[in-house]
Amino acid sequence: MVNLSLEENIGAHLDQLIELVASLTDEQYTQVREGETASVGRHLRHTLEIFLLLVHNYENGSIDYENRARDLTLEKDRALAIHQLNFLKDHFNKPDKPIELINNQLVIKTSYQRELLYQLEHIIHHNAIIRPAIASFLGSAIQENFGYAPSTIKYQAKHVSG
Repeated sequence: MVNLSLEENIGAHLDQLIELVASLTDEQYTQVREGETASVGRHLRHTLEIFLLLVHNYENGSIDYENRARDLTLEKDRALAIHQLNFLKDHFNKPDKPIELINNQLVIKTSYQRELLYQLEHIIHHNAIIRPAIASFLGSAIQENFGYAPSTIKYQAKHVSG
């Protein structure tokens, strides 16, 4: 996923998440491990809602990430999560255009491409958080670069011998 375009990178990460959610049991998806504050499902719900908000608000050109529905069903229903991931895969790739980002009464000029980059970084961030839980469930079956940023993958390829 290192030398892919932004859209290809997002698509690859969405594919990773689809594969991951499909490979977990319902219990693994909803379990909050000792020392953790959220399940895999809760992290995925959060990232899905933020990304869906961007895609659904593309036409009106204004987005407020704080003003979103929190559909707790996504935390428990793996089939619904996979459905939403597939929806994003099919609908996120749109032409760049100006977007207004609303944050605590501030209006910030941004663009759809910039917000897509934020979505990719947000997905990677939450994947990194859930990686230890996933590793405990899946062991060596975990996707090799799951939760790693492209820059980390590049660095490891150059500097870490294996």
